[in-house]
Amino acid sequence: MLLQQEKQLTIPISGALKLTGIIAGAIGILTVSLATLAHIPVDPNFSIFTTYLSDIGDTPGWPQILFNSGTLIAAPVRYLVIALLALRLHQLGAGRSFVTSALIIGFCSTLGTVFMTAIPFSIAPPIHKSGIGLYFFGVVILQSLIFMKEWSLKDVPRILPILSLLLVATYLIFFVLVMLYEQGMVGRSTPVIWEWLCVTLSFVWVFAQGILLGNPEW
Repeated sequence: MLLQQEKQLTIPISGALKLTGIIAGAIGILTVSLATLAHIPVDPNFSIFTTYLSDIGDTPGWPQILFNSGTLIAAPVRYLVIALLALRLHQLGAGRSFVTSALIIGFCSTLGTVFMTAIPFSIAPPIHKSGIGLYFFGVVILQSLIFMKEWSLKDVPRILPILSLLLVATYLIFFVLVMLYEQGMVGRSTPVIWEWLCVTLSFVWVFAQGILLGNPEW
């Protein structure tokens, strides 16, 4: 009888991934939306083609509070999604080395998120930039790893590795454009839309991974 109750109380990895993925995506969308709405009154010229997300996070008052607080809350939830995703893929045939690698790289990426969010550019540019680098390369390496593993597993819906690959490509394009901007080859606003695309695709990715792999039938 006691064993049966324990089984009923156990949450399967697929169910935990689905719930956590939806929560992580919802927190992300809510954070960006509320921070943007708070930013618009102090920046009438706001546009996703000219305003960086870091501009919002560096705007004193409610924009900074909402954006930075929401991001700091979302960071550990996002890491939990990565951990559950790695475990779910392990159930579907991924090896332990993949799980270990995903957890380590995901932790580095999450740490980068904390650095660049907790310490705005206006306070300590070097630390903020180091956080950006840690987050950016962490995401690119992690998503590349997930793409290769999901593509190799026949039970994983094809749309999931494709989304990971698309996310890698978008991040790399944004990175290249930022480098060109710093060299004076393109204008400041050129990379902006790609940053918003990175964020949007990240939301789509976490919802898709959580909902599809959260289906116990896969």
